Amino acid sequence: MSRFIKDFWGKLLSPLYVGEREFITKLNNHLRLSNEALSILEGMILSTADNENGKVRISEGMREISALEREGDEIVRSINNEILRGAVPITTASVMDAIVNKADDILDGIHILAREIRRAYLLCNTEPVRRFLNEELLEMIRIGMNAMGKLVDIVENIGKRDLEDIRIAVLGIQKLEEEVDDIKDSALDKLYASAKELTYVEFMSIMSIIFGIDDVLDSIKDIAYMLLTMLTTYTA
Repeated sequence: MSRFIKDFWGKLLSPLYVGEREFITKLNNHLRLSNEALSILEGMILSTADNENGKVRISEGMREISALEREGDEIVRSINNEILRGAVPITTASVMDAIVNKADDILDGIHILAREIRRAYLLCNTEPVRRFLNEELLEMIRIGMNAMGKLVDIVENIGKRDLEDIRIAVLGIQKLEEEVDDIKDSALDKLYASAKELTYVEFMSIMSIIFGIDDVLDSIKDIAYMLLTMLTTYTA
């Protein structure tokens, strides 16, 4: 076991660092909710191609994500209460606060995306919209699922990996975020090229979903880097 793992895990398991240990556990639970919500979101997009059962499946997905978002809010409130009552040292409290807010942004963002996809299906159920949803936007969601899976893996195994290994994993998340940026630019080019066959509402709905997915990836990357910053403080 490397010196880093011993030092970090020893501190995390110490009675003086119970706050950090609880934070990691609750953060992992919250990120798992977002991971599940992204999987449901993928299913919602795939259901837009099902004219017979799509409406029911999309509505069910919307309700499931709403429930996950409420569960996530409870976890965030619990973490914030721990931070406010001084359960963690001031050296890490500010980073923890930033991380939990970003985690909340991710789940809130997925919830907003679910609502927008439901609107797009119910109000803008045209071939161009379905094509966007099942091509570029589906690809962006799947890359987001990959990035979120990597982030969950970092948090779950935080005491079993050395700092360099975690840094490599964080760089992997950054690469996925950059890949989504490229797809976003391509999707926007395609969107503007297709503007004449779209209504204003259809155009704005697709644009909202494109930027919404991009925001989720940005937040995943931000959390990865903030976790790396927090872990680095233990090796100083």
